Formats: sequence, structure tokens, C-alpha cells
Amino acid sequence: MSGRTSRRAALGAILAAPLASVPALAAPTSDLAAVCNAAAARWAWVKDPNHPDDAWPDERMDAEIDRFMIVVQRSIQEPSQGLRDLAAKARLIIAEHDDGDKYEGHRALIALLHEVVALCG
Repeated sequence: MSGRTSRRAALGAILAAPLASVPALAAPTSDLAAVCNAAAARWAWVKDPNHPDDAWPDERMDAEIDRFMIVVQRSIQEPSQGLRDLAAKARLIIAEHDDGDKYEGHRALIALLHEVVALCG
């Protein structure tokens, strides 16, 4: 083997080594997007001001909040596997926080999340 060939082989081994150590991404098998989208839609329904006042006794509202927060916690702990998951997480946070707050930082965050949804699907 010539010097040039051995250098080429050594360079190839050096370049291939870091790639071999990077784990391949698993195929998306999570239902994260579906769960986040369902929770966001449910929360929008729960917050609908057209419900009669007596429709949401404290126990029922507490149960809805607990159910919603379980999904929020999952969205924090489970990394997105694609743009669909990312958009669903953004919808979830919009559902929780888009309450008409006029604080500019809050509005900027909501605007950013709406852009994520628009760009990611």
C-alpha cells in the first residue's frame, strides 16, 4: 500500500468514526402530536366562555386542569421527533397561555408559537 493510499484510508477512518458514533434517529412512533393536539382542543373547549357558570364546578375544573397538565408535563419531558410534534407542542402552549394578556413579552411568545404552528404544520 502506497503512502497516499494509507493516508486516504486513515482520513476515511477518521471521518467515518464520528458518524458511526452518532445514534440513528428512531422512526417516529410516538403519539405525542395527537395527544397534544387533543389536549389543546379540549382546553379551548373547557375555556369557552359560552358554557353556563354551573357547568364547571370546582371538582370538574380541577380534573380538567390535572388532565391538561399531564399532557403539558409530557410535552416537557418527551423530545419532539419531528415538525408535527413541535407544532402540536406549540398549539398546546398557545391553548394554555393565549388569554389576551397585553404584556409584550407574553404576546411575543404567543406570536412566535403561532409562527411555529404555521411553519411546522
